[in-house]
Formats: sequence, structure tokens, C-alpha cells
Amino acid sequence: MSSLSKDIVKFNSHTAARDKIFRAVQYGSRFILWQLTYGSKDVQGDVILKLQKLEAALGLSRKLFRLGNSIDLAHKAVDALSIPDTATMLLAFTSHSMKGIWLLMDHFLWFGKVGVLKLDLPFWTQWSLRAWLISMATATISGMLKIQRADNKLAKYQKENGQDAKIPGPLKAEMRLSRLNFWRDLCDLFIPMGGLGYASPGFTALCGFISSLIGFHQEWERHIKPYTPSA
Repeated sequence: MSSLSKDIVKFNSHTAARDKIFRAVQYGSRFILWQLTYGSKDVQGDVILKLQKLEAALGLSRKLFRLGNSIDLAHKAVDALSIPDTATMLLAFTSHSMKGIWLLMDHFLWFGKVGVLKLDLPFWTQWSLRAWLISMATATISGMLKIQRADNKLAKYQKENGQDAKIPGPLKAEMRLSRLNFWRDLCDLFIPMGGLGYASPGFTALCGFISSLIGFHQEWERHIKPYTPSA
């Protein structure tokens, strides 16, 4: 088996990594579907139907993969209370708490969609999207603060060591991670906005696809090829 094949098998063994693949295909399908629906009037109806079925199936599958994640987020929300900085603590606690609430409602929505529970799906979908929106808004603001802190560290380091001084590897990694997380969260912010009618379906799908690619890249680095700052 080639090295790439081994990497793919290893990557695919992680649930979070597989979710990023399904997520990219889901939002990619949604974006293509939007383009076909609004961009071309002559497209065959069966193509649209197949894409709709694919997107819906992937959406339900991902809900199943996320079962139990709300408990993990509850632990993260509790851990966030120990963060010394008040602003960071409040943002992290709110983000994890609201994301946990969103996922908890998402679990019930999954049971409703598969017919196990009788639910008012449109009503609970709207509330779950509101919780998700608050979570992503606070995560995005937190990301901005982390970028600012990393930039402040860089400015302090250059002030002490000169503008041409070599940037330490850990600081490079911190700056890069803070920016990747910010752009991922910012793109994800538009997904619940789209579900609530505040953004167009096409733009929402595109943002979801971009954030999925960023997430895929981060998962690949986490499990397969860790990021190494250049010398």
C-alpha cells in the first residue's frame, strides 16, 4: 500500500475527519444545486433531484455522526469558566454552551426526521439555527481577539529583537492557527444566517464549502501531516 493510501485510510478512521469530507460534499452539492436551479433553466430535473437526495442524505448522516457531541461541548463550556481573561471566558462559555444547545436540538431533529419522534420540525429548526448563530458569532469575535493577541505578541517580539528578527516557530504556528480558525468560523457564521433567511442560499453553501475545506485541512494536519513552521 502506498504512503498516500495509508494516509487516506488513517485519516478516514477518525470520525471528525470523515465528517469534514461529508460536509464538503454536502455544501458543494448544495452550491451546485443552487447554481443549477437559479443559473440554468434548461437543466434536467433528474439531476436536481439526485443532488437534492445526496445533500439531504449527507445532512442526515452528519447529524447521526454528531450524536453525543453536545455532552463534549458541555464539558468545554464548564472548562471555559476557568479562563482568566473575562472577555475570553464569556465568549468561550457562550460559544460552547450555545453550540451544545444547537447540537442537542439537532439530535432531537434527527429523531424527528427519521420518524422516531413527533416534532414541529420547522419550529425547532428555527430555534436550533438561532443557537448555532449565537455560537458562531461569539466564536468569530473570540477569533478576532486571538488574532489581535498573536499580532501583539509579534509586535512586542519585533520591538525587543528588531523588525528583521526571525519569528519563533510557536508564534508563527499561533498566528496561523488563529487566522485559520477565524476564517473557518466566519464562513460558518453565514450557514445559520442562511437558514434564518439573512443570507442567500448560494452564498451560504459557498461559505459552508470553504469552511469545510479549511476544516479538512486542519484535520489532515492534526492526524497526518502536522504543520511545521518554516525556518
